[in-house]
Amino acid sequence: MNRSTAFQFRAGNSFFHHLDPLTKLAWLVGVSLLAFGAYIGWVQIVVTLAILFTAFALAGLSFAVVFRGTWLFGLACLSFLVIQTLTLPGTHVAFRIFGHPIYAESADYAIASALRIYAIILSSLVFVSTTDPRELAIALVTQIRVPYRIAYAFFIALRIIPTIEEEIKTIRAAQSVRGVVRKGGIAGRIGETKRYAMPLLVGSLRKASMMVISMEARAFGAYPQRTFVEAPRMTAAGMAVCTLMLALVLAWYAAILLGYVHSFYVFAPA
Repeated sequence: MNRSTAFQFRAGNSFFHHLDPLTKLAWLVGVSLLAFGAYIGWVQIVVTLAILFTAFALAGLSFAVVFRGTWLFGLACLSFLVIQTLTLPGTHVAFRIFGHPIYAESADYAIASALRIYAIILSSLVFVSTTDPRELAIALVTQIRVPYRIAYAFFIALRIIPTIEEEIKTIRAAQSVRGVVRKGGIAGRIGETKRYAMPLLVGSLRKASMMVISMEARAFGAYPQRTFVEAPRMTAAGMAVCTLMLALVLAWYAAILLGYVHSFYVFAPA
């Protein structure tokens, strides 16, 4: 697998790599619940910074990997931020740009919405980059008793993303060898999409057929239970991470329900 592929598992020796898959899945769910818990700018900034710290310090991902995996989504979030800030109504003017009023409420809502999307993408990148899909499937079966047919569906889903990305690169290289010139601009990208669609579809169907034959040859699904030579187990560090995420999620939603914090930005004049 090409190392330039963004969303793929990367073996490493970081703290996150040593955690079991279910702990990282619990972390991903907890981060998602915190990100979706409020439309407040400072909350989303804290969540995003925490995920960035996890990516760089705890997961050992490089800036290049994070940038390559999230730059397109980041650009979309930035566009969303600008459009929402300029168009949403409000009551309290924070500042003006060329005479156009920028409201505190609309800016805060736009920041929260844009960072929420980016936080989900970034946390998903951390999870995929540090979690072996095969170990995740085994952990789902052995630790929380998910039927192995469903668990292997997760395994295939995580494997298909880098496979499709690698297949697109192969198609692009093959067309370049045959003299197909890449064109810039939106029209060029649309034309590329049309050229890639059919080869990608045919290649995916061929791989799916080979996968079905392989699974049938190994009697997949013939027995109600499936055994494994090695199975990941939750460590003390994993228990600590799960406990911390559960405490944060419960505390945050309890604070919202009890009225200690608001789900939306509330303007408080000095």
